[in-house]
Amino acid sequence: MMEGILVACDQNQEWLLPWWWDHYSKHNSYPVAFADFGMSETALAWCRERGQTIELPTHDDPLRPLSSENKELWGTLFGEGIWSFREPWIKKPLAFLHTPFPLSCWIDLDCEVRGNLAPLFSLGMETEIAIARDIAEDRSWNLPEETAYNSGVVVFHQNSKIIRHWAEMAANRNHQFLGDQEVLSRVIYLHQPSLVELPQIYNWHKLHGANPEALILHYAASWKLEILETLTKKKSTE
Repeated sequence: MMEGILVACDQNQEWLLPWWWDHYSKHNSYPVAFADFGMSETALAWCRERGQTIELPTHDDPLRPLSSENKELWGTLFGEGIWSFREPWIKKPLAFLHTPFPLSCWIDLDCEVRGNLAPLFSLGMETEIAIARDIAEDRSWNLPEETAYNSGVVVFHQNSKIIRHWAEMAANRNHQFLGDQEVLSRVIYLHQPSLVELPQIYNWHKLHGANPEALILHYAASWKLEILETLTKKKSTE
């Protein structure tokens, strides 16, 4: 079975590409596919030198109009910056649908890969999807009986039913969900696929502090500023 890494990027995230690649390539040589969420030609050329790029079907606007209630709630909770993130979030299932690998490991670009990813592929080999729980304390958009999952690191099989369900709901009902992982948590709850729950070391949130055992360290949300500070300091000393 051919295994590979799937990531995606738009122009707002291009600054993360070299940082992500430096950490990933220190420990791994799996082929990488870069899904184009709206990258510049410079970034696309950079990606083609290191792997293959995936051009996704284009839509005029993948986002459905929000209710005034959701728009006010999400804007209040997360600030006006949230609106620039929702379109690439909702595109994420499309990237999963177009993966070129029979078994893929999706990794967000704000994830620091700190070792060989073979254990992740092993965990996902015999199941439809492997994913870690989300550690966010606010579960207001999840059903009481629903498990919240974090889509920053996901191992999945090509053409799996749960990925198709996810893409369909993300396309048709995205006005009801903040982002892709809320949609994915809902379809997992509704369809009950075969699933392996990844230990947190495979998607360790920076919020929890240092963990020498973490294979993947996730700088989600405002923790990306720490990456930016590190890159800025590095550039100033060169």
